[in-house]
Amino acid sequence: MIRLRLAVVLVALFIIVVSVAPSNAVIVKVEDISNYKVTVNTDNGHVKCEITIKNLINNPVVPGVGELRLQKQEPRKILIFPIPNTNIAKPVNVSNVKAYSGKMSIPVKVIYKKDYTVIQYEIWTPIEPKKSFSFTIEFDAPELVDRGILFKSVTIPIGADVDIAHLELKPVSSWHLCYASPKMNDDRWIAKIPANHMEFFTAEFSSLPLPMLPVRGYVAFWGSLMIIILIIAVVVRLKRQKNVPQ
Repeated sequence: MIRLRLAVVLVALFIIVVSVAPSNAVIVKVEDISNYKVTVNTDNGHVKCEITIKNLINNPVVPGVGELRLQKQEPRKILIFPIPNTNIAKPVNVSNVKAYSGKMSIPVKVIYKKDYTVIQYEIWTPIEPKKSFSFTIEFDAPELVDRGILFKSVTIPIGADVDIAHLELKPVSSWHLCYASPKMNDDRWIAKIPANHMEFFTAEFSSLPLPMLPVRGYVAFWGSLMIIILIIAVVVRLKRQKNVPQ
Protein backbone atom coordinates (compact mmCIF):
# COMPACT_ATOMS: atom_id res chain seq x y z
CA MET A 1 0.00 0.00 0.00
CA ILE A 2 2.86 2.38 0.86
CA ARG A 3 4.51 1.66 -2.50
CA LEU A 4 1.21 2.26 -4.29
CA ARG A 5 0.74 5.62 -2.54
CA LEU A 6 4.33 6.58 -3.31
CA ALA A 7 3.82 5.73 -6.98
CA VAL A 8 0.64 7.80 -7.10
CA VAL A 9 2.46 10.77 -5.51
CA LEU A 10 5.36 10.50 -7.98
CA VAL A 11 2.99 10.35 -10.94
CA ALA A 12 1.12 13.39 -9.63
CA LEU A 13 4.37 15.32 -9.18
CA PHE A 14 5.48 14.38 -12.72
CA ILE A 15 2.20 15.65 -14.18
CA ILE A 16 2.52 18.93 -12.24
CA VAL A 17 6.14 19.45 -13.39
CA VAL A 18 5.32 18.71 -17.04
CA SER A 19 2.29 20.99 -17.05
CA VAL A 20 4.01 23.89 -15.26
CA ALA A 21 7.52 23.78 -16.78
CA PRO A 22 6.70 24.99 -20.32
CA SER A 23 4.96 28.12 -19.04
CA ASN A 24 7.99 29.04 -16.93
CA ALA A 25 10.62 27.88 -19.40
CA VAL A 26 13.09 30.42 -20.77
CA ILE A 27 13.94 30.04 -24.43
CA VAL A 28 17.68 30.40 -24.94
CA LYS A 29 18.92 31.34 -28.41
CA VAL A 30 21.82 29.06 -29.19
CA GLU A 31 22.78 30.42 -32.61
CA ASP A 32 21.73 32.83 -35.30
CA ILE A 33 22.68 33.73 -38.84
CA SER A 34 24.76 36.83 -38.24
CA ASN A 35 25.32 37.50 -41.94
CA TYR A 36 23.40 36.24 -44.97
CA LYS A 37 24.37 37.48 -48.45
CA VAL A 38 22.39 36.31 -51.47
CA THR A 39 23.33 37.12 -55.07
CA VAL A 40 20.81 36.24 -57.79
CA ASN A 41 21.82 36.42 -61.45
CA THR A 42 18.61 36.93 -63.44
CA ASP A 43 20.41 36.32 -66.74
CA ASN A 44 21.06 32.63 -66.00
CA GLY A 45 19.20 31.90 -62.74
CA HIS A 46 22.38 31.24 -60.71
CA VAL A 47 22.02 31.81 -56.96
CA LYS A 48 24.87 32.19 -54.47
CA CYS A 49 24.20 32.22 -50.71
CA GLU A 50 27.01 33.22 -48.34
CA ILE A 51 25.99 32.34 -44.79
CA THR A 52 27.63 32.95 -41.41
CA ILE A 53 26.31 31.08 -38.35
CA LYS A 54 27.25 32.55 -34.96
CA ASN A 55 27.35 30.68 -31.65
CA LEU A 56 25.54 32.81 -29.06
CA ILE A 57 26.24 30.74 -25.93
CA ASN A 58 29.26 29.86 -23.81
CA ASN A 59 29.50 26.25 -24.99
CA PRO A 60 30.48 24.71 -28.33
CA VAL A 61 27.63 24.24 -30.81
CA VAL A 62 27.32 21.80 -33.71
CA PRO A 63 24.87 23.20 -36.32
CA GLY A 64 24.04 19.74 -37.68
CA VAL A 65 21.42 19.53 -40.45
CA GLY A 66 20.11 22.81 -41.88
CA GLU A 67 18.07 23.74 -44.90
CA LEU A 68 17.23 26.43 -47.43
CA ARG A 69 13.70 26.52 -48.77
CA LEU A 70 12.72 27.66 -52.25
CA GLN A 71 9.23 28.36 -53.49
CA LYS A 72 7.71 29.88 -56.59
CA GLN A 73 4.43 31.75 -56.22
CA GLU A 74 2.38 32.51 -59.30
CA PRO A 75 -0.90 34.48 -59.24
CA ARG A 76 -3.82 33.71 -61.49
CA LYS A 77 -4.14 36.24 -64.31
CA ILE A 78 -6.73 37.91 -66.49
CA LEU A 79 -4.84 38.31 -69.76
CA ILE A 80 -1.51 39.65 -68.44
CA PHE A 81 -2.89 41.23 -65.26
CA PRO A 82 -2.42 39.32 -61.96
CA ILE A 83 -5.43 38.76 -59.71
CA PRO A 84 -4.66 39.76 -56.08
CA ASN A 85 -4.57 37.06 -53.39
CA THR A 86 -4.61 34.15 -55.87
CA ASN A 87 -1.01 32.98 -55.54
CA ILE A 88 -0.31 29.30 -56.18
CA ALA A 89 2.79 27.91 -54.41
CA LYS A 90 5.03 25.51 -56.35
CA PRO A 91 8.41 23.82 -55.81
CA VAL A 92 11.42 25.05 -57.78
CA ASN A 93 13.64 22.79 -59.87
CA VAL A 94 17.32 23.26 -58.98
CA SER A 95 20.56 21.85 -60.38
CA ASN A 96 24.34 22.07 -59.93
CA VAL A 97 23.97 22.36 -56.16
CA LYS A 98 27.16 22.63 -54.12
CA ALA A 99 28.05 23.72 -50.60
CA TYR A 100 31.48 24.48 -49.23
CA SER A 101 33.50 26.34 -46.62
CA GLY A 102 36.86 27.34 -48.01
CA LYS A 103 38.28 24.14 -49.48
CA MET A 104 36.03 21.92 -47.36
CA SER A 105 33.05 20.37 -49.15
CA ILE A 106 29.74 20.25 -47.24
CA PRO A 107 27.23 17.40 -47.78
CA VAL A 108 24.10 18.67 -49.50
CA LYS A 109 20.98 17.18 -51.09
CA VAL A 110 17.76 18.41 -52.70
CA ILE A 111 14.31 17.34 -51.50
CA TYR A 112 11.16 18.22 -53.44
CA LYS A 113 8.02 18.75 -51.37
CA LYS A 114 4.47 19.36 -52.58
CA ASP A 115 4.74 23.15 -52.76
CA TYR A 116 8.40 23.97 -52.02
CA THR A 117 11.97 22.74 -52.51
CA VAL A 118 14.44 21.98 -49.72
CA ILE A 119 18.21 22.25 -50.12
CA GLN A 120 19.48 20.34 -47.09
CA TYR A 121 23.05 20.72 -45.85
CA GLU A 122 25.05 19.15 -43.01
CA ILE A 123 27.61 20.93 -40.81
CA TRP A 124 29.22 18.81 -38.10
CA THR A 125 32.09 21.20 -37.34
CA PRO A 126 31.79 22.51 -33.75
CA ILE A 127 31.54 26.27 -33.40
CA GLU A 128 33.37 27.54 -30.33
CA PRO A 129 31.63 29.92 -27.88
CA LYS A 130 30.86 33.33 -29.44
CA LYS A 131 32.62 32.27 -32.66
CA SER A 132 31.26 31.90 -36.19
CA PHE A 133 31.29 29.48 -39.09
CA SER A 134 30.94 30.71 -42.68
CA PHE A 135 29.96 28.64 -45.71
CA THR A 136 28.55 29.05 -49.21
CA ILE A 137 25.75 27.32 -51.10
CA GLU A 138 25.42 27.73 -54.87
CA PHE A 139 22.81 26.38 -57.27
CA ASP A 140 21.04 27.04 -60.57
CA ALA A 141 17.31 27.76 -60.51
CA PRO A 142 16.23 29.30 -63.84
CA GLU A 143 12.57 28.77 -62.87
CA LEU A 144 12.87 31.57 -60.31
CA VAL A 145 13.11 34.04 -63.21
CA ASP A 146 9.95 34.89 -65.14
CA ARG A 147 10.99 35.98 -68.63
CA GLY A 148 9.04 38.09 -71.11
CA ILE A 149 9.73 40.04 -74.27
CA LEU A 150 10.51 43.35 -72.55
CA PHE A 151 10.49 42.42 -68.87
CA LYS A 152 11.78 39.72 -66.56
CA SER A 153 11.35 39.35 -62.81
CA VAL A 154 12.61 37.23 -59.96
CA THR A 155 11.01 36.49 -56.59
CA ILE A 156 13.21 35.03 -53.86
CA PRO A 157 11.90 33.58 -50.57
CA ILE A 158 14.17 34.12 -47.55
CA GLY A 159 13.74 32.54 -44.13
CA ALA A 160 15.34 30.22 -41.58
CA ASP A 161 14.63 28.37 -38.35
CA VAL A 162 16.90 30.88 -36.54
CA ASP A 163 17.06 34.68 -36.60
CA ILE A 164 18.75 36.30 -39.58
CA ALA A 165 20.47 39.29 -38.00
CA HIS A 166 21.69 40.83 -41.24
CA LEU A 167 20.50 40.01 -44.74
CA GLU A 168 21.74 41.44 -48.03
CA LEU A 169 20.05 40.31 -51.23
CA LYS A 170 21.49 41.60 -54.50
CA PRO A 171 19.80 40.91 -57.86
CA VAL A 172 22.16 41.10 -60.84
CA SER A 173 21.09 41.60 -64.46
CA SER A 174 22.25 42.98 -67.78
CA TRP A 175 18.84 44.68 -68.04
CA HIS A 176 17.60 47.83 -66.27
CA LEU A 177 16.10 47.53 -62.79
CA CYS A 178 12.61 49.12 -62.83
CA TYR A 179 10.82 47.71 -59.78
CA ALA A 180 11.67 46.25 -56.38
CA SER A 181 9.57 45.17 -53.41
CA PRO A 182 10.51 45.69 -50.62
CA LYS A 183 12.49 48.80 -51.51
CA MET A 184 16.22 48.44 -52.02
CA ASN A 185 19.16 50.32 -50.53
CA ASP A 186 21.18 51.26 -53.62
CA ASP A 187 21.63 47.93 -55.45
CA ARG A 188 20.49 45.52 -52.72
CA TRP A 189 17.75 44.73 -50.22
CA ILE A 190 18.86 44.85 -46.58
CA ALA A 191 16.72 43.36 -43.82
CA LYS A 192 16.43 41.42 -40.57
CA ILE A 193 14.21 38.34 -40.50
CA PRO A 194 13.02 36.60 -37.31
CA ALA A 195 13.19 32.85 -36.89
CA ASN A 196 10.54 30.71 -38.60
CA HIS A 197 9.37 33.62 -40.73
CA MET A 198 9.43 33.87 -44.51
CA GLU A 199 9.89 37.06 -46.53
CA PHE A 200 9.64 37.42 -50.31
CA PHE A 201 11.73 39.85 -52.35
CA THR A 202 10.73 40.71 -55.93
CA ALA A 203 12.80 42.58 -58.51
CA GLU A 204 11.83 43.37 -62.09
CA PHE A 205 14.10 44.31 -64.96
CA SER A 206 13.41 45.71 -68.41
CA SER A 207 15.28 45.83 -71.69
CA LEU A 208 13.91 49.39 -71.94
CA PRO A 209 15.75 52.18 -70.06
CA LEU A 210 12.88 52.75 -67.62
CA PRO A 211 13.21 54.52 -64.25
CA MET A 212 12.18 52.89 -60.96
CA LEU A 213 8.40 52.44 -60.99
CA PRO A 214 5.87 52.22 -58.12
CA VAL A 215 4.17 49.19 -59.76
CA ARG A 216 5.30 46.22 -61.81
CA GLY A 217 6.73 47.47 -65.10
CA TYR A 218 5.00 44.97 -67.37
CA VAL A 219 1.60 45.90 -65.87
CA ALA A 220 2.25 49.63 -66.31
CA PHE A 221 3.66 49.27 -69.83
CA TRP A 222 1.15 46.85 -71.34
CA GLY A 223 -1.74 48.43 -69.43
CA SER A 224 -0.83 51.87 -70.81
CA LEU A 225 -0.44 50.43 -74.30
CA MET A 226 -3.88 48.81 -74.14
CA ILE A 227 -5.44 52.09 -72.95
CA ILE A 228 -3.79 53.99 -75.82
CA ILE A 229 -5.03 51.41 -78.35
CA LEU A 230 -8.53 51.63 -76.86
CA ILE A 231 -8.53 55.44 -77.07
CA ILE A 232 -7.35 55.35 -80.70
CA ALA A 233 -10.08 52.80 -81.54
CA VAL A 234 -12.76 54.98 -79.94
CA VAL A 235 -11.54 58.11 -81.76
CA VAL A 236 -11.46 56.28 -85.12
CA ARG A 237 -14.95 54.90 -84.56
CA LEU A 238 -16.32 58.35 -83.66
CA LYS A 239 -14.77 59.88 -86.78
CA ARG A 240 -16.27 57.16 -88.98
CA GLN A 241 -19.68 57.70 -87.43
CA LYS A 242 -19.34 61.45 -87.99
CA ASN A 243 -18.50 60.95 -91.67
CA VAL A 244 -21.42 58.63 -92.34
CA PRO A 245 -24.09 60.45 -94.46
CA GLN A 246 -27.33 61.13 -92.56
